[in-house]
Amino acid sequence: MKAIAKYLSIFLFSVIIISKASAQNMSAVNNMLNRQFMNQQMQMSMLSLNNNQYNRSFTFVVTMADSTQKIVDSKIYSDASLHKAYLLFVDKSYPRSDTNRRKKIFANQTLRISRDLFGGKKVEGIANDTCWMFKTISGPISAYSFLSDGYLPFVALQFNDGPIEKFNEEHLKKVVSTNIDALESARKKDYLKAIQKYNRNLKKMAQR
Repeated sequence: MKAIAKYLSIFLFSVIIISKASAQNMSAVNNMLNRQFMNQQMQMSMLSLNNNQYNRSFTFVVTMADSTQKIVDSKIYSDASLHKAYLLFVDKSYPRSDTNRRKKIFANQTLRISRDLFGGKKVEGIANDTCWMFKTISGPISAYSFLSDGYLPFVALQFNDGPIEKFNEEHLKKVVSTNIDALESARKKDYLKAIQKYNRNLKKMAQR
């Protein structure tokens, strides 16, 4: 009987260890899948740049990584192989036949880009490794887009005065969960309405 009890204890201990290891492995797998999903979303959004109706050509002031500036008339393009946004700079110091006349300026080669709006205002895109991030919504939840004109697609969010974070649907749902209308919009993947409803609701509460 003692031998049976001993083997039974060893068996149960082994089951517990295997279960814990499986749970850890599943957690690691889930984290990996979540990262892959977010990267796929980023890549799909980047690819949508080239055909997005709001992605028009503008005159941008480009501040390069060495703080020098260029004036570039371009829309924001996406390099399908590198999954990076770029502006197309036409260097008129070269003849039209020269291949150096047209150059790609990638986001990670710059600090920021900006363009003028009506009324003397400017819109600025902060550079990261893959794109420029333009703040399109300001409030308790601030949203950043790939584009300087139009809201979507969102690339990053900022909650209050926290850091700018890569857009994450589940995180957004968690934050807006205190507002039923905003949460319902987020569940329908209408992230613009979800953020607007949440910000509007907090503003009303602050005015009471």
